[in-house]
Amino acid sequence: MLRMPLSAQRQRQRGVTRPALAVVVLLLALAGAFVFAWWQRVHRDAALPSPAAVPVAAGTVARPADPLPADALLRAARAAVAAQHLLAPAGDNAFERYLALRTRPSSRAIADDALRELFPYAADQVGATIREGQLDEARRQLDLLAEADPANYTLTLLRNQLAAQEGQLAAQVAAAASRAGASAPLTPRAAVVPAVATVAVATPPSGSPASAPAPIVRAPDPQKPDTMAAAPPPRVTAPVLLHRVEPYYPQAARRARREGWVEVAFTVLPDGRVDAVRVLQAEPGSVFDLAATTAVRRWAFKPATRNGQPIAMDLRQRLDFRL
Repeated sequence: MLRMPLSAQRQRQRGVTRPALAVVVLLLALAGAFVFAWWQRVHRDAALPSPAAVPVAAGTVARPADPLPADALLRAARAAVAAQHLLAPAGDNAFERYLALRTRPSSRAIADDALRELFPYAADQVGATIREGQLDEARRQLDLLAEADPANYTLTLLRNQLAAQEGQLAAQVAAAASRAGASAPLTPRAAVVPAVATVAVATPPSGSPASAPAPIVRAPDPQKPDTMAAAPPPRVTAPVLLHRVEPYYPQAARRARREGWVEVAFTVLPDGRVDAVRVLQAEPGSVFDLAATTAVRRWAFKPATRNGQPIAMDLRQRLDFRL
């Protein structure tokens, strides 16, 4: 067997090594370029400048850029929805997170879809805030809704409701001030006189003997029935459901084929509206809570009555979510 000279072997090894080294260098360069491009894509959203003012119905609202990256903003927004923090607390709620996410070009479509889906539920929460008399908080929440969808007609209805509540509050303050002004000239002695004058005390007639007793306290007649004991108990009727809104099935639960139930408690007001909706139990937790409470807030009742007069009454209801 013939052996190749040593110099020829070395030349052949060099000819094989050089192309292999070039391939390795090329692969390393491609890997470095890929890592650099990935790093730029991840940090591109965080490096964007603050967005311009967003036009709304009442003017413009300047929203500073959120320092969180897009994926962290999306996780925070979804966590706020699961906790039913759509509009509150300020600075940590789903609407503010999605509005910040909407300024990122790569995530605008996701944020728009989420805001559109959550808008009716958030509008119901604004209405409840107005009815509770938290007018400053209601204005802040209305600003968030207007920033999300300035052309939505629901904003007009909510603003009218807020204006009516403000007018009612102003009338109550004026009436209280008027009553305080009318009672100011009374002296402490004069203020006590009407209470003393209303006490029913019988006095003996003029000219009667001094020994005649004054009938201040009259003992009950044993021949007559006790009118207090014979008073019938009050007649109380329960609320009657007039309009029921079925809850919306959350898309995430529908895609995951998840089922469950939510038990809620709420108050039916004397005008038939529903207030103070709260979750008592839920299975699974925090999945169907928002859909259940939002639907119940839209129900309408014939109110409960006591002796024919409308009264508020607390109720409980279980809502099942089945595919």
